[in-house]
Formats: sequence, structure tokens, C-alpha cells
Amino acid sequence: MTKEDTVEQKKNTENKKKTSSQKPNKHLIEIKKLKEENSELKDQLLRKIAEFDNYKKRTERDFFDRVQNANEKLITELLPVIDDMERALDHVENSQDVNSLLEGSSLILKKMKDILEKQGLEDFPAKGEEFDPEKHDALMQVDSENTKSGTIIEEHLKGYSLNGKVIRHSQVIVAK
Repeated sequence: MTKEDTVEQKKNTENKKKTSSQKPNKHLIEIKKLKEENSELKDQLLRKIAEFDNYKKRTERDFFDRVQNANEKLITELLPVIDDMERALDHVENSQDVNSLLEGSSLILKKMKDILEKQGLEDFPAKGEEFDPEKHDALMQVDSENTKSGTIIEEHLKGYSLNGKVIRHSQVIVAK
């Protein structure tokens, strides 16, 4: 072995050491980058969880507010009816005119029905109709020679539907 060969071997050995020491450094750098990326992703995840939690709380609060104030429009429309009733009662205390009380009460009732009809309330006829258990509650059956069996001959309590759904059945007396 010549001196040149020995010098060359030393260089090769040093180069190998440098490259082998550079490889772990590259791995350490990659690991550090991955740890930073992992940390960023965890931070993003925590933020998204917090955002979703806030969103959920906000929507629950909004839903509760809507349910709680759902009848606000209807009640606001009915307030003038209450005012009219109070005025009518004040008028009755100072007057003995029964006809004006009757007329005023009829107007107030019409006003209230109009408001409720705008909201989708409808009454449905019962007297003379065929008994329908979906709409009517039979209080009793009575013998009737002039009426076909199963026909409603008297309505005790009027039935109502709201937007097509029965909310109160008519209480009726049915012929048998």
C-alpha cells in the first residue's frame, strides 16, 4: 500500500463518517418537522372541536328562543281583542244597554275568530254530518225516527282543526 492509497482510504473513511452522520441529522430534521406538523394538526383539531361546541351551544340557544317565543305574533295580534274586551266591560259598568253589549261582544268574537283563522284555525261542521271518529267524540247515542243511524243530531262542543290537523274533536250526540 502506498502513501497515496492510505491517504485515499482515510478520505473515504472520513467521507463515510460525514455521510453517515448526515443521515441521522436528516432523520432528526424530518422527525422534528413531523412533530411540528403533528402539533399544528392537534391545535387545529382542538380549535375545530371548540368551534363545533360553540356552534352547538348557539344553535341550542337559538332553538330554545324560537320555541319560547313561537306564539309572539299570535299573542301580539290578540292584544287588541283583550283591549276591546276591557273597554266593553268598562262600558257595561257605566251603562245598562244590553243591546250595545251584545253587539260589541259579537264584534270582538268576530275579530278574534278572524285573527285565529289567519293563523290556520278552522271549525268544522258537525250537525247533520255523518259521525267520523277522526273528527268527533260521541257523548251519547239517542233514538231518532227522523234521522239516519250514525248521523250527528246535536253538537255539544265545536271541533277545530289547525292547518288541517284536528286539535279538538267535536263533542256530539249521534242518532242510532
